[in-house]
Amino acid sequence: MTRPASFLTYSKPLIPWFFLCVKVTALGLLLSSPANSQSAQAGIESARQSFTYITSTLNAFNSTGRLVKNPGIDGADLEAFIDVLDIYREQFSSSFNLDSSMCQFYLDSENARMSLEEKAKIAFSFLADLTSRLDRFEGVDADFQKTLEVEFGSLILEQIRRQKLTVVSHQQLPTSDFGEAAVITFIDSACS
Repeated sequence: MTRPASFLTYSKPLIPWFFLCVKVTALGLLLSSPANSQSAQAGIESARQSFTYITSTLNAFNSTGRLVKNPGIDGADLEAFIDVLDIYREQFSSSFNLDSSMCQFYLDSENARMSLEEKAKIAFSFLADLTSRLDRFEGVDADFQKTLEVEFGSLILEQIRRQKLTVVSHQQLPTSDFGEAAVITFIDSACS
């Protein structure tokens, strides 16, 4: 079978394909650039600080009955503010609070025969992979900040953003890969 001569001489121009490859490569480099990495780090840090602020504020409120560092919430809005903090503490910690699968497994007396390290490793595996956790924490943080702005105004939000930079809490978000000792410490803190 002979092919038509036009088959042998036909060729598509390579220039548009080349430019498409260059554009895709440039887009990939842009998305993985240090600026985006820094932006992701800033988002994760903001989520960590928000969680710390929420847990610290709620712990102080539960023990004293007042906002120790009041960001400007008046008496009429206090109950609504505490409700918002409770909602977002639950959203941040739903995968590692006392009711979570992680803590249920860790605290189950049936698993007492396991070594502490083995039990903690298995319990920690109930959490989503690190990338999924970070995406979820950043999303919850963005929702938290938007809710604060809508419900209480931008001045309260800015005050909370300043306060959360210096707040300390023994509870933490699992925002990084943990070694064996850090896993045990995290689970002991989350499930106690």
